[in-house]
Amino acid sequence: MIEYRLNGPVSQERQRIRLMSALRENRFPQAILIDGPVGIGKKALAIELAKALQCSDPNVRPCGHCFGCKMAADVGVTDSWVVPMEAKEAGARNASDVSAGSTAKTVQDFKQAYIEEIFKNPYRIDIFSAAAGISVELIRTMTNSFVLKGDRVRVVIVAEADRMNESAANAFLKTLEEVPPDTYFILTTSSREKMLQTIRSRCLALHLLPLSDDEVKSETLRLLGEDADPSDVTDDVVGLAVGSPGKALYYVEHGKAWCELAAKYLKHSLNNEYYEAFKELGEAGVEEASDAMRFLEVLSFLISDLLRQQSGAKLRIPATTALVNIDAYPRVDASALDRALETVQETLSRVASRRTVPTMLLQSLSIKLFEGSK
Repeated sequence: MIEYRLNGPVSQERQRIRLMSALRENRFPQAILIDGPVGIGKKALAIELAKALQCSDPNVRPCGHCFGCKMAADVGVTDSWVVPMEAKEAGARNASDVSAGSTAKTVQDFKQAYIEEIFKNPYRIDIFSAAAGISVELIRTMTNSFVLKGDRVRVVIVAEADRMNESAANAFLKTLEEVPPDTYFILTTSSREKMLQTIRSRCLALHLLPLSDDEVKSETLRLLGEDADPSDVTDDVVGLAVGSPGKALYYVEHGKAWCELAAKYLKHSLNNEYYEAFKELGEAGVEEASDAMRFLEVLSFLISDLLRQQSGAKLRIPATTALVNIDAYPRVDASALDRALETVQETLSRVASRRTVPTMLLQSLSIKLFEGSK
């Protein structure tokens, strides 16, 4: 019997054992949906699976050296991926339509650039822009490439499958209803509820769990490389990551700025210094919805930690929480902090809906945060 070995963190071992059993027993489904929080390794597992499915070694898979393994690890094999792209990228000409000697970028060129970034670091949470999506043209390009498959096993990874628009989702559903022989689809998503129920029902569901704090720290240091400074992966960085190495990598670079901004904003609100709060946000360039959501995420952590501090629980972002000095505001009790946290969550939902300008919502939030408690 062929032995399958899928590498990954201990926290996700149970899910990998389930997949390896299906591979060994030759009952692996033709479509699988891997979901879980952003940056916890869904794409990393998808790549491991693609290698295992395409490997031809008679003893241990993936072996890493056979033709199938090399194909799965080749960033130039763009037909093996469907990734979100911006409209101008997805609308670029196909490689087969470009004249000889042309320097114009094709849709395959743009896609390969994204695939290269994924292979460099499959945990990254900022590879695709907020405007990137999966269009029906990208799905049709994928299905048209099936005629070139030959008799080899074919694996297609659909990264961030929840970004399919309605037309793309319906086109992909038709493909799932009659999957070509020896063809497998591996979909990844952090928002499975945004996907068509009919697509989800045709895939084996696999939910990946967040990593432990120790795993986050060790994996983040590994990804940062040999020259990484362990002191950069602070307790606040690990706390903000919530089990996600991808988030930890982001906060190693940007966490200090976001944390200081959130602490200043909170203190300005507590002191009725609303103009100063607006000014800080403006100077930090928090104008786009994506930036506002990141800021509100950190602000939520900070208020949650202030609640933990009052109850004597362990803090997630201790250095940032200390910046606020909540003891200087005796009227702000647990009830006031609970209300403030609810207000932040409501604002986060409104920013996500993109119906109101984020700066207006953040300005209003600073006034409402501790209304009646100061």
